[in-house]
Amino acid sequence: MLMVRGAIRADYQWWLGRATAPGLAGLELGVVFVLNRASGVARGRTSLMVAMLRLVFARLSFSALAAALVIATTGLSTEALSAEPEVGSKITKVNMHDYEDYLPPSVQIMLDYGMTIDVGEYESCPWPKAFIDATEKYSSQVELSEDNLALHNYTAGMPFPNIDANDSDAAWKIMWNHEHKPAFSDDVRTEWVVENMDDRGYVEKMLSSDVWRRLKWEGRIVNEPKPIIEHDPAMRYTEQWGPIETPFDLKGTSFLMYRYEEAQRSDDSWLYLPALRRVRRYSTSDRSGTLFGGDIDQDSIWGFNSKPEWWDFQLLGEREILVPMHAGKYGTLDVWCSSDGTASWVPCVEWEKRKVWLIKGTPERLPVYAFSKRHLWVDQEVFNVTTSEIFDKAGELWKVWQNTFWCTESVRDNRRYEDKRLFTPAIAMIDFQLRHSSRITPPGPANPMEHDWMFETSEESLNVPEFYTIASVLNEGR
Repeated sequence: MLMVRGAIRADYQWWLGRATAPGLAGLELGVVFVLNRASGVARGRTSLMVAMLRLVFARLSFSALAAALVIATTGLSTEALSAEPEVGSKITKVNMHDYEDYLPPSVQIMLDYGMTIDVGEYESCPWPKAFIDATEKYSSQVELSEDNLALHNYTAGMPFPNIDANDSDAAWKIMWNHEHKPAFSDDVRTEWVVENMDDRGYVEKMLSSDVWRRLKWEGRIVNEPKPIIEHDPAMRYTEQWGPIETPFDLKGTSFLMYRYEEAQRSDDSWLYLPALRRVRRYSTSDRSGTLFGGDIDQDSIWGFNSKPEWWDFQLLGEREILVPMHAGKYGTLDVWCSSDGTASWVPCVEWEKRKVWLIKGTPERLPVYAFSKRHLWVDQEVFNVTTSEIFDKAGELWKVWQNTFWCTESVRDNRRYEDKRLFTPAIAMIDFQLRHSSRITPPGPANPMEHDWMFETSEESLNVPEFYTIASVLNEGR
């Protein structure tokens, strides 16, 4: 009988361990099982084991080294490790293991919670024309600094439109593309609703506001001034959440953030609490703490909202996975799988096969931080994070931020754009360890759809510099 013990490495590539054979004194095998890429589980039919055998006999000063390559099978099957999901098929917790190569580990857990995936046709999500033009005009001049912490000669558009997976700096280039992705160009605003829920589907608290907005101060391609709004020190973008409308005890609360261009300069963040009549400065050490209660931390917003310069990034590989890029639902509760239980945390929409980069991010320059790392599944076309997996200090999967997108020109009457834009009709933020969720539906039933997903509307959406001040936050919160 062969007994095996060991531990799964968090990149889901290998299983490392030690095997011993009782009755054969001193016989040890160092084993490495090749795993299924998505689930971290060795497949029974075609597992590959590479073993190094060391024989040590207790009464003999003798040792021998041998190498053995063993194909462990239960029938020598040559079947593929995972079936390819076909258009029109439905994936549930019953059959998800047939498709696990196309499902990140967190998505498999969500399927187990009651989510279903309808597999649809792949459809491109092209960049807006102004963004394409800026990329073609400026990308050739962009250079990455030697330490990867800065872009030289960046003006606008995608800094690195062509990524080579064999490039030693590929992970950093991908994350700089993410920082300058086309989804949020000059300015954007939307309404939002967050529902903090237990595992019965009971809404413990609902937060709502008609304001989340972001203003880019560099890389501007539509509205004047462009390509930059002058500021000292130079800023990349500003962002505001609030004032909050509900619940009553948080009414008027707002969160304001400045992201500076200088790599060594931390974000400035402020939280206005009208009940206390004070503005609290957020420190860098608070970035992994939750905002307004619930499960959402500042750095997880939109999948990854941290300053890249504080991190170290490693490219774990290229993958083809299922992604909800064309959900087909907007502003309606049927985007969620159920109104009860854990199925109420997860979206039931159409998903499609898309190519992604799998990036491991570690907070090397954030000494006080709740999480050990993040696995970021970054779409290769739009460079948004589709799935963000968050790990605790022990390397165990803790939380997920799952985006649900709809790439289209229009999602409702009276809101249409010339180019396709990336709307986000639903987000699942789930704490797997505490079995708790904060789901986001922007906009939701509590808000009239008046200020939802306003792209490049500038003064119409109050998305100009004078609204990104502490004085403005105080005025709006009263």
